Amino acid sequence: MSSTDKGTAFLKEFRDFVAFLQSLWGILAGISVIFPLSNVLAKVIPLEMWEQGGGFAFFSSEWVTGITTLLTIFIILWTYGQRHKFRDPKRRGRIRRQTWVSFGVGLLSLITYLLVYVLMQSDFHHSVMGWNSDDLRRVLFDVFLLLCYSAFFALVTRAFMLLGMIEFFGQDS
Repeated sequence: MSSTDKGTAFLKEFRDFVAFLQSLWGILAGISVIFPLSNVLAKVIPLEMWEQGGGFAFFSSEWVTGITTLLTIFIILWTYGQRHKFRDPKRRGRIRRQTWVSFGVGLLSLITYLLVYVLMQSDFHHSVMGWNSDDLRRVLFDVFLLLCYSAFFALVTRAFMLLGMIEFFGQDS
């Protein structure tokens, strides 16, 4: 395959990707990437550090937002890269179940995040575990909070992508 053919194939795939993102579910997946960024301004889901009355001891809200945004972009590209699976009508029922599982586990991870965040905010680490506020072991809670926060956005993005792929590529058959 010559470099011209590769360039043409890349442009065709890029146009197809942009066309997919213009569908309803593609737009929702795109919004789910932007939502963690807007959370820094709107403060819908709390992200403050402990000194500011929050639950994170060592991770800044900008760092958590950046990792979450990169993860959701990766989920979009990874799911779109598997687009050949969505053309098979036999797999669509399984993919719809995966969508509901993604929404459910995503919601569960958000609830877990908020619960642990509030516990850490209310000095749980000191009153129950006897740790000081600057104890290095608190990084474990920060990692757990980061995983729950990122999992919520990643799973919701994945669910939107799965619904969009079923709708978009279901039109071909």
